[in-house]
Amino acid sequence: KDLERQNTPEFPYYYDPEKAAEVIEFAETLTISEGFERQPVRLFGFQDFIFGSLYGWRNADGYRRFRLSYIEMARQNSKSFLNGINGSYIGNFGGYHKGQLYLVATKQAQARIVYEAMTQFIEADPDLAELFDIKDYRSEIICKLTDCRIQALSRDTKNIDGFRPIFGSVDEYHAHETNQMYKLLEGGTGNLPETLISIITTAGFDLNSPCYEQRRIGEQILRGTFAKETQFVMIFSLDKSDDIWDPENW
Repeated sequence: KDLERQNTPEFPYYYDPEKAAEVIEFAETLTISEGFERQPVRLFGFQDFIFGSLYGWRNADGYRRFRLSYIEMARQNSKSFLNGINGSYIGNFGGYHKGQLYLVATKQAQARIVYEAMTQFIEADPDLAELFDIKDYRSEIICKLTDCRIQALSRDTKNIDGFRPIFGSVDEYHAHETNQMYKLLEGGTGNLPETLISIITTAGFDLNSPCYEQRRIGEQILRGTFAKETQFVMIFSLDKSDDIWDPENW
């Protein structure tokens, strides 16, 4: 639908396949070091679609269209891996200098999951390692090409005001009792021409949680009953009419 109406007065966005390809090609230069043998990253089709959407869609000024991303999928589907690639690429190769990037969660250990995905990519490649400075004792990564700073933070971190993130990773949003961390990130992005707050989560159980509220908004966007053109939504879930006992639907 968006491709059919791009570059129109009511939809001033366009899709740039070269911009989409840049981040996909970057991702596939990375190395997975976990396991018995190192292996190159090879994206699956759904991961190509996510990166292609987030980086390919542009506004009339050429900046990325999507400023918020909500992705919900089951465990062990490489959610932290996705945001590790997002942070690495935006931090050092996005063109923005002296920017702030934050990886947030309710607990520091959870916040470090995306951070550690990034450090594994960096340490596995000597050429990439020259472009980053890892300060593990501070859960911080310095991007040498842009002088951007990537930091893992949790809700109990002191002095968390003053965020102005060009990228923010909100990990396992279903576990957040409040929207404090998300709002702190979002609140600092207003004057930035380009930013991405990326929520990655499994489905939760609390229907009063901020995550469920974000999911409801996402469902409305996907159904076309609510318009928010700068929000990307991808929810992996059975439809209500699906037979939950049919393995083909799993």
